Amino acid sequence: MAGLHPAQELFTDKHPLTAEFNMKFHAVKEHVLEVTLNAPKSFADGDGVNVHPGFHTLILDTVMGASALGELKQAKPIATIKLTSNHIRRIPVGEPIKCRAIWDGEENSIAYVRGEILVGDTTYTASTAIGTFMIGTTSKPLGSKG
Repeated sequence: MAGLHPAQELFTDKHPLTAEFNMKFHAVKEHVLEVTLNAPKSFADGDGVNVHPGFHTLILDTVMGASALGELKQAKPIATIKLTSNHIRRIPVGEPIKCRAIWDGEENSIAYVRGEILVGDTTYTASTAIGTFMIGTTSKPLGSKG
């Protein structure tokens, strides 16, 4: 797609999710998208000290989907088909994190993307993921199931 990478629009205060988390588009280089944010208190686990692992999955899916969108030659809707995430370490609330998505390619209208969440200024990996995204989905209702 010509012009700005879709993530440059998505990861701003224009989008409710990314505005809530103060997510910032960092860069896209050689099929790698990077976004930064701080681990939000609103997703604190029961201990109140760390964010819930579901937050890891939410951010990975969002950034990996944006990566897939940015690689399309023509704008089309996408949908997550499958996302497998591995939570390796906990992320303390307030800690700066970087979410990185690596686009691996497209075959038969399916995009393949890998992702990871890194904590702080180090290579401390909190989570990894692999995902597949359907390209060209529609928003038509399924109809009655009666």
